[in-house]
Amino acid sequence: MKSNRLRRIVPAFFLLCVFFVLPVSALLMGEEWRAVTPAELQMTASTVEPGADAEVIFWEVRVDDSNLENMAMKHYIRVKIFTEKGREKYSKVDIPFTKGIKIKDIMARVIKPDGSIVELAKADVFDREVAKKDKISFRAKSFAIPNIAPGVIVEYKYQEVYDHGSAEDMRMKFQHDVPIQTISYFFKPALDARYLTFNMSDTKFEKDKGGFYRATLTNVPAIKDEPQMPPVDEIRSWLLLYYTRDKKASTDDFWSRAGGYIARRWEIKDTLKPGKELKAAAAEITAGATTPEEKLARLFEFCKSKIKNISYDTSLTEDQKDEMKPNKSTADTYKKLQGTTTDINELFASLATALEFETRLAFGGDRSEKFFDPSQAHESFIHFSAIAVRVGNEWRFYSPGDKFVPFGMLDWTEEATSVLLLGYKDYMKTETPFSGPDKSQAKRTGRFKLMEDGTLEGTVKIEYFGHLATRYKKENYKDSDSKREETLKDVVKASMSTAEVTAISIQNVSEPEKPFTYEYKIKVPNYAQRTGKRLFLQPGVFEYGSTPSFTSATRKYDIFFRHPWSENDDIEIEFPKGYTIDSAEPPARIADTGKVSSLDIKIAVDTANNIIRYKRNFFFGGGGNVLFDARAYPQLKTLFDSFNKADIQPITLKQL
Repeated sequence: MKSNRLRRIVPAFFLLCVFFVLPVSALLMGEEWRAVTPAELQMTASTVEPGADAEVIFWEVRVDDSNLENMAMKHYIRVKIFTEKGREKYSKVDIPFTKGIKIKDIMARVIKPDGSIVELAKADVFDREVAKKDKISFRAKSFAIPNIAPGVIVEYKYQEVYDHGSAEDMRMKFQHDVPIQTISYFFKPALDARYLTFNMSDTKFEKDKGGFYRATLTNVPAIKDEPQMPPVDEIRSWLLLYYTRDKKASTDDFWSRAGGYIARRWEIKDTLKPGKELKAAAAEITAGATTPEEKLARLFEFCKSKIKNISYDTSLTEDQKDEMKPNKSTADTYKKLQGTTTDINELFASLATALEFETRLAFGGDRSEKFFDPSQAHESFIHFSAIAVRVGNEWRFYSPGDKFVPFGMLDWTEEATSVLLLGYKDYMKTETPFSGPDKSQAKRTGRFKLMEDGTLEGTVKIEYFGHLATRYKKENYKDSDSKREETLKDVVKASMSTAEVTAISIQNVSEPEKPFTYEYKIKVPNYAQRTGKRLFLQPGVFEYGSTPSFTSATRKYDIFFRHPWSENDDIEIEFPKGYTIDSAEPPARIADTGKVSSLDIKIAVDTANNIIRYKRNFFFGGGGNVLFDARAYPQLKTLFDSFNKADIQPITLKQL
């Protein structure tokens, strides 16, 4: 069977029709500031990346986890500022924290090129809310750096104290959005520690003073934003720290042991051995259904619609959700008719098992964080993601606990990834499928009238299916109607600044099986441009104002699209009487030989009724190809440049 795992596509696919380890002194929060060298004061440009706005001279983090309780992390950062952008970046510092973390001992200062020093006053440090999401407030210790300007050195240090926290499964990040001369982690473990490294070969923890170990990287380039980047953990240099694992065990041995442990922890045996009550419920829910697909669809709909999903309940705060008494079993979820996302998924598993389907819990990776590789033997790379049910000779995957994911699909983060299928007796490995471009479709319909002065007005209907629908529903379901309408107006105006959007209807925000739908009226002054007796009109209204997807001539990172998708546009434009079509040739069809993508535009003119009919069909990600090697960038850029050129191609109307 062909693997669904993500594959990097290299250039040949497309055809268009030293670091080293340096000793670093120990970091002590109680010590005085370290001396600044003349060379540091005289620096005028980055030594790691020419042209950088700022450069970290050293970044040190000391992690004391010696008692597995109240872990302390001490940070010391020294940064050289070169440009005005660098000044803006470091003029204010936010140190985020959450419940259970205390930020202490904040100190900061500025060293000017002449060696004079300005220190931060303790009174200038304050708490503030930096973000709020899902009724959770994210706070930070904030302070403004005094007297900052190009040429200065900024340095600051602080301590994080974790209540009842440890370094188990800590991700030590050695790469950030600024170039770094030297970055070091010092670690004092409580137990026998192990670690895995990513994108930083040959990096080792070496014994240091006072029971600490040290790992260092030098000359670390900045992570720079590029369109369609892979998840950051796929590209940055980082290290995963963990305790008491048998590093001599084979990968299969590890996952076998981990599978057994997870099965016990999750009480999978209880989930996959339903009692009489759930067997009777499953029979009642599926009464009259004859095929496996119909039975599973009935169970899915019951779990989705009849069980109140607490995880998506906007009337509850996160603290209130945490304080709720958890369900003891799947039978408990059925009795209460409410539960979390996990509870609902497990109930579906119990009901499917009650109908004698072979059912397992699927644990897999999250493609928004990192591409899961089963050869990397660590539990932190997997999570409970879906329910696997064998239908005939294939495993199918369901997640009724994800409020907005329809039957037969998973969230895009869960697709095309390796998974462990856990039963209460054994485990096995397989892969989740990809949804093709046809599953995630944007269907856009417009009926417009063009005025002689170039004004375009009419009605729009946009329907989103699959992953596109799930995205819009998750972004909108917590908002008020007025907020949703304002968001839509902002999106439209981003490409049509003069647009007036009225009579807005937003439908199916909470309906998983129905498309997320926008309907509205629109008026766009100066949509068409007049030159003499001619009007220049872009018939592809939904691509108006679009720009090339990729603008840089070079590319550093691989190119990653979240999922395949397609777009289907049906547009009619009535043009003014007294005008005729001067030029309306559609662009040639664009496609690559690998059938990854295509764009097909057709234009027809009804001269009797002065109507232009514009049909556009686009898809990307054919064959599940969404990850491309950086070497394929020139070909991919050329392809998307061609799409953009075709999308914005105008037609010409001439006054008789």
